[in-house]
Amino acid sequence: MQLYACGSNGSSQLSLNHADDVTTLTRCIFHPSFTAPPDAKILDLVSSSTHSLLLLHTSSGNVLLGAGTNTLGQLGPRCALWDEVKPEGRFKPVSLAVSAGLEGDWEPVKIAATWTTSFVTYRRVVGRDDSSSASQNGASSSRGVASAAQEVIVGCGSNDFGELGQGGTGNGDRVAITSASDNATIVPVRFQAGESVEILRGGQRHVVAVLRGPQGQRVVGWGASRKGELDPKTASRGVKAKGKTAQPTISPPTQIIVNVQPGVTIRDVALGASHTLVLLSDGSVQGWGSDLKGQITQIDSMSDIKAIGATWGGSYYLTRGGELFSQGSNTHGQLLRDSDQAKGPGKVVVPRGSICDIVAGSEHLLVVVEDHGRKELWAGGWNEHGNLGLGHADDQGRIVKVDVPGEIKRVWGGLAATWVWTTAQED
Repeated sequence: MQLYACGSNGSSQLSLNHADDVTTLTRCIFHPSFTAPPDAKILDLVSSSTHSLLLLHTSSGNVLLGAGTNTLGQLGPRCALWDEVKPEGRFKPVSLAVSAGLEGDWEPVKIAATWTTSFVTYRRVVGRDDSSSASQNGASSSRGVASAAQEVIVGCGSNDFGELGQGGTGNGDRVAITSASDNATIVPVRFQAGESVEILRGGQRHVVAVLRGPQGQRVVGWGASRKGELDPKTASRGVKAKGKTAQPTISPPTQIIVNVQPGVTIRDVALGASHTLVLLSDGSVQGWGSDLKGQITQIDSMSDIKAIGATWGGSYYLTRGGELFSQGSNTHGQLLRDSDQAKGPGKVVVPRGSICDIVAGSEHLLVVVEDHGRKELWAGGWNEHGNLGLGHADDQGRIVKVDVPGEIKRVWGGLAATWVWTTAQED
């Protein structure tokens, strides 16, 4: 398993065993305490301002790894991942279940992150360790976690915008002062019977989860909400300017009512700094929250979409026919199209091949293209930290080809960072 990264690395979050930015894709390093088995597969990867989480699947179960700084408890309570307050420059096993008060055997199955906060969905492994009396009678643990629960979302790190789900609901609520988590906590999502987390996404300051249960899908969001990022009613008007709005500053886990026609389901969610995108199975896209940069203007004109992405101030769409569209902020050329085009979705020119997938970072876009049977990586937009992998730090207003070692298996975008899983051979 070969994982490569480039971009912002001031907190050693790229797992390269140093704290310097890198402008070309460089192979990640794992801590000596962990050896990835030959059958390991990457389920997901998220990276934010100072830390990264890597979720692996192996024949013996899922494994969660973390790298970067832990000064705010984003990789475990009070630096439980390591002994001192210092960056860990190599991916190292992380477990939040015990700290969160979970009894029995729990397995990480989903991950997400905001600026300095981590979220892990843990699923109770039935039959592997069910010996406690609490598990047998459904009693609650010492921290109020029902042992009968099958999935929970655990959060740790800062709570600046109520990301840990403890925020209030009034416009006058004060934003919490940044402080380290004493313990990982259970986000009070209030799962209904039989529900599990189907999709979990973190933006800069808010989180959205799509839950699936016997009655279908249900959407829950929490964190920053002043700009309507948790309220689909803002889709019709957007929040254009700063200042007072009718929205609460921060919100605890709140159900989001998405207008979905019978038989239509949610396929994906993408979060910007202050806006939310939802891709539906009929190929339509819904968006709400801030429209200050034009990131959701005329979004209802998009159709036949198969993939979406969101930068902090932009939205991106890949059609089933292979066309790519962008809208929103273009301060660093991240729209990858003519800047004089009107607000709203505009087409991005792809130099060659057919687009397989798109992945958005904080203010850059990654495009996986298949050309003559081989997958290639193209990138454009903000490049201050070398996060486009081009060997320099110049912004790119058009997508350009990136050199990738080996065959591409999957790509992720982070905060000024790019990650690529490839088939490259060991040195």
